[in-house]
Amino acid sequence: MQDSPKHIADILNDLVKEHRWEHSIASNKIPVLWNELLGDKGKDICIFQRFDEGKLFIHVHSAPWRNELSLRKLELINKLNEKIGFPLVKEIIFR
Repeated sequence: MQDSPKHIADILNDLVKEHRWEHSIASNKIPVLWNELLGDKGKDICIFQRFDEGKLFIHVHSAPWRNELSLRKLELINKLNEKIGFPLVKEIIFR
């Protein structure tokens, strides 16, 4: 008896889960998600530096904006993790 054909998206999802690539794939999306989260204005005030072991490093051009983003840190973490689909971002470090 033949198995019914599987959709390519299902095959790829199975492959990602089998090899535990979810975190790697999501990590690569973080710069884009960060820019989407802050919008056009965000591009003028800060730059994604890197993501390492749950920590997101962001360079902020001015102290007032660094303070504003620090006050919204938990909100930003929650929104990023919501877009990712699981709690990958543990901390944001503004420099």
